[in-house]
Amino acid sequence: MELMKKSIYTDKIKAKAMLQIPLEEDINVSDSRPDVGRLVFTHGRIKIDEIKTGMNKIWVKGKLLFQVLYEAEGKDSGMAGMEGELPFMEEIYMEHVESQDRVICESMLEDMRVNMINSRKLSVQAVISLRPRVEELVETKVCTGIADVRMQTSKNGISSIEGEQLEYRRKQQEYLETITCKRDLLRIHEESRVGSALPAVGSLLWKSIEVTQVDFKPLEEKLAVSGEMTVFLVYTEDVSGKINWFEAVIPFSGNVECQSCREGMIADVSYDVGHEEIIIRDDADGEARMIGIELALELEMKLLCKEEAQVIADVYGVSCEVDTITQKSLMRKLHQDMYVEEKFTHNTRLEEAQPRPLQICHSDARLEIENCSFGEDEIVWKGTIQVRALYLSEEGGGFHTLEDSVPFQMTRQVLGIQKRGKDFMEQSYSLQSQLKQLHVSLKDGNQIEWRGVIQIHMPLYDANQEEMLQEIEIGELDIQKLEKLPGFAIYFVKKGDTLWQIGKKYYVSVEKIKEMNQLTSDEIKPGDRLLIVKAGEIE
Repeated sequence: MELMKKSIYTDKIKAKAMLQIPLEEDINVSDSRPDVGRLVFTHGRIKIDEIKTGMNKIWVKGKLLFQVLYEAEGKDSGMAGMEGELPFMEEIYMEHVESQDRVICESMLEDMRVNMINSRKLSVQAVISLRPRVEELVETKVCTGIADVRMQTSKNGISSIEGEQLEYRRKQQEYLETITCKRDLLRIHEESRVGSALPAVGSLLWKSIEVTQVDFKPLEEKLAVSGEMTVFLVYTEDVSGKINWFEAVIPFSGNVECQSCREGMIADVSYDVGHEEIIIRDDADGEARMIGIELALELEMKLLCKEEAQVIADVYGVSCEVDTITQKSLMRKLHQDMYVEEKFTHNTRLEEAQPRPLQICHSDARLEIENCSFGEDEIVWKGTIQVRALYLSEEGGGFHTLEDSVPFQMTRQVLGIQKRGKDFMEQSYSLQSQLKQLHVSLKDGNQIEWRGVIQIHMPLYDANQEEMLQEIEIGELDIQKLEKLPGFAIYFVKKGDTLWQIGKKYYVSVEKIKEMNQLTSDEIKPGDRLLIVKAGEIE
């Protein structure tokens, strides 16, 4: 006898690790740059260049890219900037990893400090964290039917094979299937212009791109990506050398081809900024006002789809012996595709020694989810928002930086999550977070107000090990076992009994029990009396 089977694919974490790496290096200021008088603004980001896999280990190669904006001293007083990088190469032990595995590595800049050693040398210290993991697609086969040319199935679900009778029970199986797991690249090319209210660009001292408001939407054969990028420049005028700055928020959108993608799927996507470049070009009037932006978003894409199928849950024989072979399989269902947003407001008071702000030039923020915990029908997220602003001071018009760390906690009710097993943390959710709509303003001479929206996307799953039918073996009826059963019996229904269980025990079809007891449905309750006629007693 051949069973009709369907393959279901579910992604599962095969191995994971977490590593913190300290980086420290002294950096000489190049001869083309003026002496450092005072550090003003710094920025760093991690770029992963290469990941190699071996048996039970991986190698991660990358670099910390940093920028420094500083106030020059001496005869070259004014503003200046410099860039640099700190490379790293780490070997990480990961049990069960094989050379052909695909590794996903999340990176985070935990901390970065730049200090002056002297006017020609800086110390760069940083701590980065790497969280590599290997996900594999696990195939689960479920039985959807019985295929045999010798089998005839009646309307009531009784199947006969060469005169034998089988009873089988179906159930509706809902599940979440992983349709695709892939890495892809979205290249973005945008343009902006320095308006006539500002002077044309002479020399760039600082350039940065912050990507925010990123959204992913599955469409037919493609994944639509949209978002915003904030471009910030500090530059000198071409003639006078006066310091100016420019900031623009530029929307972007694009599509990534994905043959298996369709509308309505769950998009579980994370991203990193890979290549980024800002190019200053002349406009039609020959002035350096055109800003070309090239950006590459490295996407880790996972698309999931809600599905359902009729599967055979159990089989027994009426005039034959049937042995069933089952297997515990990971079956995942969507509990809730959560999008949570919460506003935050925070005021930072300047210290007495801090220069008073006249105008805010630029601001940015980094959201960190430090803990995600599950309680009685609720989820709690705790984290911090690292905010900072570059501003022009009242005294002398110099540039200064204000930084603050804003703790937050968010709680949402979600019914049913307290029933999860200990495997929950590993397989039952993914988490992406971002800060949207950051707005910074001067509240008074001593305070700066931060406002924004915390957004969390968290697909939440029910991941359970379920017994699934894999094979059935049919043999001759055990006559000795059958003879031990009474030919006729009055059965008193107990709590938890079903017609299926009773029929399986007495080698009687469900339809036969219903017929003998004039039942119109499968519903029975404790205390009911049923007449049971053993197979073969009545023709």
